[in-house]
Amino acid sequence: MCGIIAIVSFKNHRHNLSKMDVMAKMIKHRGPDDEGYALFDVKSNNYKIFYGEDTPQNVIGSKLRYAPKVKYQYPSEDFTIGFAHRRLSIIDLSDAGHQPMCDESGRYWIAYNGEVYNFKDLRSELVQKGHSFFSNSDTEVILKAYIEWADNCQKKFNGMWAITIWDNHEKKLWISRDRLGVKPLYYLFTDDFFVVCSEVKSILPISGIEPNYREIFAYLVDGQSESHPETFFKGVFRFPSGCSSVYCPEKNEKTLKFKMFWELGPSNEDHSFSATKLEEYAEQYYCLLQDAVRIRLYADVKVGCALSGGLDSSSISYLADRIVNENGKSGEVVTVSNIYTEEKEKYCDESKYIDIIVKYLGVKSFRGSPDEKDVLLLNDRGLWYEENCYRSFNVAAFNTYSVCEMNGIKVTLDGQGADEQLAGYGRFWYNYFHSRSKLRLEYLVSLFRSNLSLRAALYYGFFNKKYIIKRLENHAITIDGLNGENYRDSRNILFPKDYFTDVNTATHWSTNNSLKALLRQIDSNSMAWSVESRQPFMDYRIVELLNDLPDTYKMHGGWTKYISRIAFKDRLPDAITWRRDKVGWPMPLEEWLRRDILDRMNRSIMESNLLRELKNKYEYLHKNNSINLRGGDLKRFVRLYNVSRAEELFFKV
Repeated sequence: MCGIIAIVSFKNHRHNLSKMDVMAKMIKHRGPDDEGYALFDVKSNNYKIFYGEDTPQNVIGSKLRYAPKVKYQYPSEDFTIGFAHRRLSIIDLSDAGHQPMCDESGRYWIAYNGEVYNFKDLRSELVQKGHSFFSNSDTEVILKAYIEWADNCQKKFNGMWAITIWDNHEKKLWISRDRLGVKPLYYLFTDDFFVVCSEVKSILPISGIEPNYREIFAYLVDGQSESHPETFFKGVFRFPSGCSSVYCPEKNEKTLKFKMFWELGPSNEDHSFSATKLEEYAEQYYCLLQDAVRIRLYADVKVGCALSGGLDSSSISYLADRIVNENGKSGEVVTVSNIYTEEKEKYCDESKYIDIIVKYLGVKSFRGSPDEKDVLLLNDRGLWYEENCYRSFNVAAFNTYSVCEMNGIKVTLDGQGADEQLAGYGRFWYNYFHSRSKLRLEYLVSLFRSNLSLRAALYYGFFNKKYIIKRLENHAITIDGLNGENYRDSRNILFPKDYFTDVNTATHWSTNNSLKALLRQIDSNSMAWSVESRQPFMDYRIVELLNDLPDTYKMHGGWTKYISRIAFKDRLPDAITWRRDKVGWPMPLEEWLRRDILDRMNRSIMESNLLRELKNKYEYLHKNNSINLRGGDLKRFVRLYNVSRAEELFFKV
């Protein structure tokens, strides 16, 4: 897990490339263990490599071809291509894991962020094809895989990644992002340069960034989006997930052409149920998840499991503990949790369920609780690392990874993605009842056994179509400034017209869209504390399995995530397996937003020039600018506050 920057300078080369070390320092949290730089001459095969203040001495003293001997400096206008890398050392902690890394010939160079979990199998395959290796890192496996298979290599990778590879002979830059967009990657074209980077803030030392008013306005209206190209920053775009691109500097183009190598196919429309098939699917699901956890446990540092006490995180903790014990390393699994200790916050605390699974597995548990007086400071820090404002406060998840950092845990296994794929949220009941016949026994069973209140169940079951029509009508409201060119729809926050067709249509859409916001949140929160988060449920094999799974095995007999409950029914305590309530890193927001905190938030909103500019620019904000917290506008109030803080953090530097 690291941070990367790649720059192609068109003009003013010294200005664009002389501050690469300063740019890299902006993302030091992504890689505090090592840093490295490489510059390339597009008109020759010349290159130069450099170290920085945080480069370990054993790297500088290494005899490897890519080991730097000179501290970073811009040597001459001949060099117009630059790589910068910040390393969080996870696999192969030796000097051989340093980046930017090159092959033995010095032709191919890589700066990479992420983990390819099946790298050992790929390495064996490459050895059979005649490749040799000088390190034990997955980075070298990726580089040699590219040399062997070109861009087809990415189809072989199982993991999360943002990769840049420079071919110093053919003078082309290859860029790739993982299938589901677990790792962030941004790009920007200006008249002076083209840059690809892990975080937008790394651009600030060489270029001011203006606010993207339309996207910020859209955030205020509908909320956070991470599944479309535009960001809060004018001209800065997300590199699409499941895609790669080749950029040739000599062509001097100001655009990227993307080549998709993976996409999630259509979901299964079958609703038929079979008890025999259920057992087969459950075993297949269990075995795949077990292997996804197994390959994500490989690290040369301490690994922990983020545990909330819910089914998903408990499943991962159970599998991790079992795998480690089978390998003769009993007691090595630890868990980390965010809890609440104040009486007024207890309704958000999940310690009861955390205690059950910790006692059952006999694992060590590390816990921490955010302090109410620090919530605005924690939220500011979260905004700085996330960059694109999140849907609410960012305290619970952020605090979880601070617990990791305090206890020397550099890698966590997390449960993100299960709810979107297994229909774990309450909203999926709308889809379930909409697509089922009221005359079937299963319909009535689910109606009265679901975790919904009786009133909600009856409404979902018998007035479902009215709700759907109302939701779609609200989404169809014309908002000047957003509806042109289908911009509002392109953000993929509003449910599309076919969303309520059935459960699998909804889970397919959620996996492709709303899940990306959670993935960005987890990456930014974990990397803020220099912790690598790994998500077994994002293993593409599981994603494809669950996408093809008939939805009757996801929601059945009044239960969400039914196949998972069946898979773990004799493996986890019943209190966990058959837990009905659903919470996810909850926060006592209403308890926090009182007295001084609320006054400070109001003051920040009222003093924001950016919000005033948005109000003057968009008529909608004139008509809908009053905030009544008692009227259910709490989320919108927090969005206004987040924008005011983003202004201070990014647009006043």
